[in-house]
Amino acid sequence: MGKKKAQTTVKEKAKKTPSAKAEKPKRGGEKPVEKPVPAKPGNDELEALRRTVLEAKAKLDNAQAEAKKVEENVRQLVAREKDAYLKVLIPYRDACKKAGVECEFGGGRLANVSERVTFLVEKVDKGIKVAIKGRPETEEVIPFAKLKESVTRASYDYTDRHIGPKEETGNKGGGLSNRLRALLK
Repeated sequence: MGKKKAQTTVKEKAKKTPSAKAEKPKRGGEKPVEKPVPAKPGNDELEALRRTVLEAKAKLDNAQAEAKKVEENVRQLVAREKDAYLKVLIPYRDACKKAGVECEFGGGRLANVSERVTFLVEKVDKGIKVAIKGRPETEEVIPFAKLKESVTRASYDYTDRHIGPKEETGNKGGGLSNRLRALLK
């Protein structure tokens, strides 16, 4: 018997014999139909309470589905308005820059975020020359001897002197130490 014939035979048997799989819910999120509690004498009160619970549950499910739709609409509205704002803001900022006037509309980083710095690192004879991009006064050479003791300590010493303490500026020393280690390899 071929492979296809064996498969069709199994399928035919499944159609003919009722199984437990037939009662399971179908794919796609359909919920199984709830079977009502069989009516017993004196069960009228219980059945009335059950009906009210089912009605309340259906209303709750509808409200949750509606709330999801409203949340999505709000997100879309905010995104659309943010795009429109940025389209208008960019030309205004450029005009302010050309006129040499400070733009009153910020839009960069929040007040609690430290400034972004880029470290320029270069291997020289005595050690590694480090500077903060755009700030030539911060250029200095960290000797190889100090780097052999501790790359992390050397990088944090440098960032503490030129940027500020870690508590205020974040993990700038960690970024610098990664750059230094890459150069030392």
